[in-house]
Amino acid sequence: MSAPTIPSTNGIWMTAVFLEAILQGMGLLQAFLYFVWYHTDPWSVKGTVIAMVVVECVQMGAAYANVYGWLITGFGDHENLNVIHSVDMVQLTALYLSTFIGQAHFARTIYHLHKGKGSVILPVVVFVFALIALGSGIGQVILTIGVKHYSELGKTSATSNTQAAFALAADMLITFGLCWRLSRSRGGIQSTNNVLNFLILTAINRGVFTMLFAALNIILFLTQPGTFYFMLALLLSDKFYMNSMLAMLNTRQYAVQLHGTTVVERISMPVFNSKNNIIQSGITVSTMNETQHDDMGVKKNENMTV
Repeated sequence: MSAPTIPSTNGIWMTAVFLEAILQGMGLLQAFLYFVWYHTDPWSVKGTVIAMVVVECVQMGAAYANVYGWLITGFGDHENLNVIHSVDMVQLTALYLSTFIGQAHFARTIYHLHKGKGSVILPVVVFVFALIALGSGIGQVILTIGVKHYSELGKTSATSNTQAAFALAADMLITFGLCWRLSRSRGGIQSTNNVLNFLILTAINRGVFTMLFAALNIILFLTQPGTFYFMLALLLSDKFYMNSMLAMLNTRQYAVQLHGTTVVERISMPVFNSKNNIIQSGITVSTMNETQHDDMGVKKNENMTV
């Protein structure tokens, strides 16, 4: 049996585009809900969401154009499957740019979660790693234009692996930073700690797919050269950034305690607080209604602001 080649693994790319379309739809729905629920957010946040959505739409449009060229205008041309076209470079550039936007957004979030002595170090490191990943990605695009054929992508392994490695490192730092900063905000109020635990779990879930696919991209690119296997991880990575960023923005409005005794009507990370311009350290929890039952079966309602 012959070894896998670019044409024989083209179905991997088709599968990736199909999954991309699903994730793109999920992201657009989340963006719509964000502007409905949080239309009073500062423009620094809304602008980030708009930039992410625009870049992702460009990437998706280029992906469709590429597939159309393969299956419609170039139907049956197997040699064309190995040629790098201009729309391929457009979607690759948009992919790297959206990754940077997502990581820069989370770097800012980490900074605003806890301002204090030395609090700027971790966000700056994350931002620098994201910037290096973006620079390496642009370098990858330039080198890829020069090689002209996908079968020769091995010549660009230095920039490709550098981009993936720094993106992975930034993701790991983002997940660690969010969990660490949120954990430090824990106090003696159990209901508040439950909210923080919910946010920590959300932060971990945010990083699972982005880190997994960044690592998978490196592994497949190195172990399966001359194939499209690595595209499954690469082409989906930016969609996970878009959806994870929007998911964390949209889950601010509620956090329901698993035991069902405490309902938090609104939670907000300081950087996203649209109610006022006051930024506090830790997590801002407003309008927390806690219902308790005493031995006589009488309900006690407490309003608490942390």
